[in-house]
Amino acid sequence: MAESQFLTVIRIWAAMAWADGVLAEAEASALRRLISGAQLDEEEGTLARSWLEAKVDLDGEGLSELTSDARSGIYRAACRVAALDRDVAQSERSLLVKLRDALGLSLDSAREIEASVPGITVS
Repeated sequence: MAESQFLTVIRIWAAMAWADGVLAEAEASALRRLISGAQLDEEEGTLARSWLEAKVDLDGEGLSELTSDARSGIYRAACRVAALDRDVAQSERSLLVKLRDALGLSLDSAREIEASVPGITVS
């Protein structure tokens, strides 16, 4: 069964939050709110909550099915997650590049999105 769009978004947020190897409390809190507000079944909720306990890696699964607006929104949200702890580590910056490419966003589009997020230095 294909992953739901909600679960895909949560997985991307979790991967972004874990990119520096540490899940900061602000990041964990934001993920908990996202999980509790998402329309997940019991199995999906259990899986999503497991991402609070162990590092999540980003893969491109499920991204090709998203609309252009959804891809931009996911990238914007990932930028916000990266900036939550007020320190965008190089590993988080690298993951943003990987996410940008997986989402099929142009460099100009990504820079425009990054410029709209406080705490993100435009690359």
